[in-house]
Amino acid sequence: MEESKGVYIAVLNQGHIRPELSYLITELTHQNKYRLHITYPADKPISFNRNKIVKDFLKKKEFDYLLMIDSDIIPPTNILDLVDHQQDIMSPVCFAYMDGAVVPLVLKEYDEEEKKNHNAPYHVQEMDGTEGMIETDAVGTGCMIIKREVVEALKDDNPFNNRYDKQGMKTLGLDLSFCMKAKKLGYKVWCHLDLVCSHWTEVDLKTIYTAVRKANEIKIQHIKEEKNEVQESTHNQ
Repeated sequence: MEESKGVYIAVLNQGHIRPELSYLITELTHQNKYRLHITYPADKPISFNRNKIVKDFLKKKEFDYLLMIDSDIIPPTNILDLVDHQQDIMSPVCFAYMDGAVVPLVLKEYDEEEKKNHNAPYHVQEMDGTEGMIETDAVGTGCMIIKREVVEALKDDNPFNNRYDKQGMKTLGLDLSFCMKAKKLGYKVWCHLDLVCSHWTEVDLKTIYTAVRKANEIKIQHIKEEKNEVQESTHNQ
């Protein structure tokens, strides 16, 4: 434990936070693991809020890491253990609803050839969930820890901005855009698969049913593919 480290914690909200998160923040203050500064910024839009947080963090030189937590995200109580790894950008596992499924925001960038066949620059990284701390290309900002050096390197360019095409359609969210900027400067992105966040959100039950059904279809397809591979291997022998 490095008691000299300081962590600036920003809980982004729009007037309320989950009670479970309130409990977590109180718990963190009692751990005495690091020096903490806790704030509850509620500015709009979200990109302005995050960039304003960055500017305030940069003024407080006594803090080494910036931890941003969204009001509907509940990290595990040992979330500050991530700071022990002293990596550039770090995140626990967070989840989002994408393309009809609930997916972990542990993302790898397609190579240039693959991007031609996909509408998005990233895909969910292959993993079995037991690898611990792994390097990846992008994570969500729902719970993200950033080393001061990274923020300082991006301070002249508001680091959190969505990207849009010529028609005004969003092509890249501010979380992925931030990771992309940082990686281009040589910084690395990490996710700890042993640390998993809850994400509370209002959702139509039909959405959950559709996501579960799609997951089952994918599982069945994988089983069929594995069965075919075994049959082909046996036949070739």
